[in-house]
Parts: sequence; C-alpha cells; structure tokens
Amino acid sequence: MAKLTDDSINDVFTPHLQEGETLKHWAFGVKQPSMLIIVPLMALAILPGVIATQMLTKSYLIAMTEKRFLVLQIKSMGNAEIKEMIEYDLTGFAGNPAKTKTGSLFTHITIEDEAKPFKAKFHRAFSKSNRANALAMAEALSTA
Repeated sequence: MAKLTDDSINDVFTPHLQEGETLKHWAFGVKQPSMLIIVPLMALAILPGVIATQMLTKSYLIAMTEKRFLVLQIKSMGNAEIKEMIEYDLTGFAGNPAKTKTGSLFTHITIEDEAKPFKAKFHRAFSKSNRANALAMAEALSTA
C-alpha cells in the first residue's frame, strides 16, 4: 500500500466495524521512542540510529464511529497490515476523558486505561484531512 487514502482506509476498517457503524473520522499517527533513546543511537552512528528508531516507532490508524473509538497498530505508514486492534466504547470516556494536546505540528491523544493504554501523536502534514480528523477525535474524546 503506497499511500493511505479514504478508500484504502475504509477497506482497512470495514472488517472491524459493527453492523450499522460508519467511519466518522480517521487519522494516522505514531509513537516514537523517547529522545533519551534516539539521541544516543544517532550519536553512535547515523544509519544504525535511523534504522533502530524506525524499528522502535509504532504506527497507528485510529478511527471514530458513532459508538466506538478504534485503534489499529499497523506495521508502517506504507504497510497497513494490522498488528493489534484496540477498541474503546465512547461512553467510557464520560467518566475518564482522554488527555489531548494540540500544537502547531502535532495533535497528541493519550488514553489512560489500565487494561488498554494508548498514546500517539498525529502530524498535520500526513494528509489534508489528518489534522482536522485528529482534532475532531481529540475534542470528542476529551469532552465525552
């Protein structure tokens, strides 16, 4: 898969939707290792540091439906093969809203759940709709 588009995203999420559900928003995000790990790796050697950082970075596709917030951990930006799926019922955010933060480049979403924790950042430049969708989901999850 070369570039994630609305059509290809629908193909990825459709098997995980319940009957009557439709995708409202979707976004691509990553969770990178700490800078305390990245900097020493890069200092040791640039190419091995880049490779190690790439291997330690987790890629996610997230989506929101009328009922649920879905998180798919995928292999990479170019390979949407699913490694893990986490789902959250939107009613669960009423008592424990997600923590969100929006900066000039990234929208951060953190869900503090003992059984299913999630944390990732979503870059505005990934696609034309990535920032708008990530912001819409962050707003819904933090005020549910």
